Amino acid sequence: MSPLLTLRSRFRVLRRLALFGSAIFFTVAACLLMLDVFKSDGLTGFELTIVILFTINFLWIALSFSTSIAGLFLRALDLDPISLKRYRDLPLVEKLNSKTVVVVPVYNENPHNVFARIRSVYESLKSLGHESAFDFFILSDTRDPDIWIQEELGWGEMRRTLKGAKIFYRRREKNLEKKSGNLMEFCENWGGSYDFMIVFDADSVMSGAAMVRMVELMEANDNVGLIQSPPQPAGQVTLFARILQFISSVHGPTMTAGLAFWQLGSGNYWGHNAILRMQAFIECCGLPVLPGKPPLGGPIMSHDFVEAALLRRAGWKVWMVPALTGSWEELPPTVPDYAARDRRWCQGNLQHIRVVFGTKLRLLSRLHLFMGVMAYVSSPLWFALLFTSTLTAWEEAQRQHSFFTGAPALFPSWPIDRAGDMLTLLTFTLGMLIVPKFLSVFLLMARARTARLYGGRLRLLLSALGELVFSALLAPVMMLLHSLFVVTALLGKSVGWEVQNRDASGLSWRQSLRAHYKHVLIGLVWGTLAYVLNPGFFWWMTPVIAGLVLSPFLTHWSSLADFGKRVKNLGLFLTPEEVDTPKELARAATLSALPEPDRSQGLLKILTDPQASALHAALIPEVAPSERIAIEVGLLYEKLFRLGPETLSQKEKILLLSYPVKPLDQVLGRHGAPHSSS
Repeated sequence: MSPLLTLRSRFRVLRRLALFGSAIFFTVAACLLMLDVFKSDGLTGFELTIVILFTINFLWIALSFSTSIAGLFLRALDLDPISLKRYRDLPLVEKLNSKTVVVVPVYNENPHNVFARIRSVYESLKSLGHESAFDFFILSDTRDPDIWIQEELGWGEMRRTLKGAKIFYRRREKNLEKKSGNLMEFCENWGGSYDFMIVFDADSVMSGAAMVRMVELMEANDNVGLIQSPPQPAGQVTLFARILQFISSVHGPTMTAGLAFWQLGSGNYWGHNAILRMQAFIECCGLPVLPGKPPLGGPIMSHDFVEAALLRRAGWKVWMVPALTGSWEELPPTVPDYAARDRRWCQGNLQHIRVVFGTKLRLLSRLHLFMGVMAYVSSPLWFALLFTSTLTAWEEAQRQHSFFTGAPALFPSWPIDRAGDMLTLLTFTLGMLIVPKFLSVFLLMARARTARLYGGRLRLLLSALGELVFSALLAPVMMLLHSLFVVTALLGKSVGWEVQNRDASGLSWRQSLRAHYKHVLIGLVWGTLAYVLNPGFFWWMTPVIAGLVLSPFLTHWSSLADFGKRVKNLGLFLTPEEVDTPKELARAATLSALPEPDRSQGLLKILTDPQASALHAALIPEVAPSERIAIEVGLLYEKLFRLGPETLSQKEKILLLSYPVKPLDQVLGRHGAPHSSS
């Protein structure tokens, strides 16, 4: 299982020449074919625009296709993409010689679920006998006072339950520069005590074996600054999330194997479920603040790509290691939640436009940054391509063919029907998108034991077909959403970095219509115009029109957890994590299912429970309030005990909790028992 993280330069160059060369070859071939189609009747301005837009977008399709084909060969032959040798499942080392910290940045997350995941990871490490080599830090940037209290109480309970566990908690008073600032503040204050740092998100779960293997690889390779595991989405129950979990499980390993094949030591960082060398991270990864205001200026939001580029600039290797299985994350449960996350990522990735030409960055690092930009800019380019195609179809419908041009000729100039060539080009393009997915499916179907983890061969194939239809209908919606995100960001409209919704409560019909009514109107108007202007072109556009018009139905039904469970009971969109659940995921789910404390009663708990009050006092800075602040706090106590805690605003609760809570006997003697209407 442990790959060799060293290669000779000539093999590295040959790999990249083969992969990028094939992508360029496919792109040139497609571009020439489209030019040939349009040149038959003379190339108009609209048609030239289509060729340019198509070529730009096709290059990214071709690069993805070449990466997938490389990954398929590696998976079929069971070869490690780095060493090109067969995987060997080596035993874990008995003793680690380093100290690693697992950091979990949180921001207004559900503490009950976060601590359930942390506890399952710790117990997995303990079952291997390696828990002493790892410390855990919960790094809170939480602004909600009720969640803040629940974090403290949940952490205290976990420490009492896991006796001897080195799990620490810290909440920042000011969450400057979001997650990247949170991590850098931790590194500046505590980083010197650790050799390595494993970064989690609030929804991350990893097996103890994967974490030990990560540390083992870092210990054996002094020139490596970062190792990224490929986290597998798991744990969500809505149909939308289950479809994405399914295709990620089926085709994701193909893509990560292909990426590792050509990225090698110039890989990328996905921001979580990765291990970093602490010394390298501290020395290299101080992020610049971009000049100007957000969205394109200010602190860098998508910090992970930039941190990987800075590590490579300093000479450290950055590896993607597909062999590191046992790494999981959660997906947003609905289409709007998925789009909201993409909007934040879009703004962060667009900032990379100003970083990609940074001083002394490696060529592949620039490519990673540019690919991050293109992940979202490609959507307005596709929209422009489709819109221009509509204008071209109208132009074609208005054009009167001239059989006699006036030049000497024995025969009339007959019109040339190139519909067959256009169909060939469309088939070629769709094939490069679809074929790698189905080859991944067939690879799993060829292995009966693996296919059973997806419900068997027939259900696996039916699930793949269902995912294809779902993705085709969703694609035009995401194209319009991403186009809107890009345009609004370029126009200067910034979005905040709010907490991700992980609640699978579903969306009503009204919510779905509110989210998509504009898409329905665009689809109806676009479809009507296409039919009126050129009926033949309308049938080419039906997949796009259908996706837009059906978007509220797609979002509503795919957001329902009950519907997702019914589909699961039919054996569709199953993943190995559902059929043979890893113990870490099962343990986290069991702990999350336990009764959750009433978050609204947290402040009363601090006021009435001496142990909770003492815990809170121990976790906040020992700073004496100024005279003005002391008066404000005193007035808040008056309000609290006369009107009850539910009358306090979030800002007032935070001010009250920023200083040690007064002993209960002091306030009771003056006000009596605290009032509560709950």
